[in-house]
Amino acid sequence: MNTNNVRIIAGALISADAAFREWLAAALPAAGSGVNIMVEIRSPFAGIDADQLGALRQASPSLVFLDLDDDPDLGVRLAEFLTENHPGWKIVAFGRSLSPELLMAVMQAGISEYVPKPVTDEAFRAALARVERKLGSSGEGDGGARAPGELIACFSPKGGVGTTTVATNVAVQLHRLTGKKTLLVDLDLEMGEAALLLGVQPRFNVVDIAKNLHRMDADLLGSYTERHESGVHLLAAPYEPDRADAVSGDQARSILAFLKQHYDYVVVDTAHTFSPLTVAAFEEATSIYVVTTVDLPSLRNIKRSLPLIERITGDGKERIRLVVNRYHPNNAISVQEAERTLGLVAHWRLANDFEAVMGSINTGKPVVLGAASPFSHDLQGLAADAAGIAPAAGNGAGRLGGILKLFGRRQETRSHG
Repeated sequence: MNTNNVRIIAGALISADAAFREWLAAALPAAGSGVNIMVEIRSPFAGIDADQLGALRQASPSLVFLDLDDDPDLGVRLAEFLTENHPGWKIVAFGRSLSPELLMAVMQAGISEYVPKPVTDEAFRAALARVERKLGSSGEGDGGARAPGELIACFSPKGGVGTTTVATNVAVQLHRLTGKKTLLVDLDLEMGEAALLLGVQPRFNVVDIAKNLHRMDADLLGSYTERHESGVHLLAAPYEPDRADAVSGDQARSILAFLKQHYDYVVVDTAHTFSPLTVAAFEEATSIYVVTTVDLPSLRNIKRSLPLIERITGDGKERIRLVVNRYHPNNAISVQEAERTLGLVAHWRLANDFEAVMGSINTGKPVVLGAASPFSHDLQGLAADAAGIAPAAGNGAGRLGGILKLFGRRQETRSHG
């Protein structure tokens, strides 16, 4: 490896686990990383004192590795303290699978990446690459250029399987989970219904963006999107179906590339056909969620469509994620049979929850914003996976202990010191 091309990043490690510290010391150079650990805090969270926090502050690391296994609740509070007082620091946390409640707290605390234990080399390298890109996009090493956001294209070659419901709820939950800028784009320009599922009446749509792309900037973009009460933004399809032909494939490709420069997550609901707009979404996508139900017409259409999707993306099935909707263990066709038929492993299963879904559609309120249901729980898991976090069931503990007061006092002391 040519070390001249590796950017040196000041790092810190907080872990009471000697075995984990030893593993990280070997994993960093193996990953080709330029992270240099400047300071280590080896105490349990409850034992961290002012001197250790002072040494951490003095080192001023760009990247902090935080091992939550000692006490996930206190670790999350420490992360929150660090990010509030040092907004430029990026935190990569490690630990056991978390409850949905604690998982939400992890993201709200400002943790950039969460890597579940046992850590695989692949997961570590991917998380490290993402956070190093974030450090670069904040102006450290690349002149402040922003790394493009991730684009998730949701597609089914058969209507009525819930693709729009999946796209809408994943977008909403991604924003709720991460707090990052998230945009839902309705590229079904003939019969798109994303606005209906969000309960909004958009003033502008994709066609308006296409007409004004030559003069588009961040401020103008903001006036063409609708902000939902959840915080997610919507770029809607036109209400009139005859306006669908007003956007070409090249325009759609340019629009999506532009949107990726201004949003951390772009979730695209595509039409059920291989229109030029759908092809553009596949080309720009980080991941393609192929949504299906386990019935013969749906599986047959996906089987016929996969070779074309693979030709469009040029990387086989690498970006394709099979999402099984309306899953029930007693379905006539099992998920295993569907996997064998399609040559794909089911990436996610969403429970069959007709009452919750129809109530959501009829009220214009996304399922993930309503009462808890099996379907909303599964969608939350899918969104967490999209954010690079492994969700898990369990009881989230709300114990703060004395650490908030401890850190609060030190924050006050530091601000006056």
